[in-house]
Amino acid sequence: MKKLLLLLFLITSLIKVNAQIKPVYFYGDKVISNKNKATSYAIYGKLSDQDIWMFKRYDLNDNLLQTGSYNDELLTIPHGKFVFYTGVVDYNNINRTRYDLKGKTRFKSQEGEFVNGKEEGKWFTYYPDGNISSYMEFKGGLANGAYKEYDKYGDITVSGNFLNNEKHGEWISENGTRIDTYENGVRKSTRYVKKTKKVKGEVKN
Repeated sequence: MKKLLLLLFLITSLIKVNAQIKPVYFYGDKVISNKNKATSYAIYGKLSDQDIWMFKRYDLNDNLLQTGSYNDELLTIPHGKFVFYTGVVDYNNINRTRYDLKGKTRFKSQEGEFVNGKEEGKWFTYYPDGNISSYMEFKGGLANGAYKEYDKYGDITVSGNFLNNEKHGEWISENGTRIDTYENGVRKSTRYVKKTKKVKGEVKN
């Protein structure tokens, strides 16, 4: 009954934007035709006024896994904003943490933009409480630009830059005490500095 109500709600929502509704089933990340073997499913529909296929994917317990949009009916060319969701319990088990969101069981774990199938611009990952876990910049599907990792208090633990998917320039880690210098992915030197003060940083979405 829960699935039926959910599907009816999705269909109603998509009708409002004049979309043509279709289901699709997945085994892992592979699209399959046999829904009895599916490990997740999605509902998607084409917006009537543009060549965009809106997409929502769920696990078999109807938990939202991701939202996004595609340029094609076969769902091979992601285009637009994508948001991914994770269970709090799953996150705690994997990372040995104890987040408790007061009744909420899932959270937004990652988001970013695709342009014609390639990652573009700013991508973020998040802790269950909504704080930024990492930040990364893409251009044409390749990591290009700043990269930062944060601890749960908002302090930067790792920072550096990528150039065409390779580490390039100075990378700072170990609470700001280690500085590695890279050239096109090859580490050229490492030096250690005395710890003075924690570096705090914030990346605005």
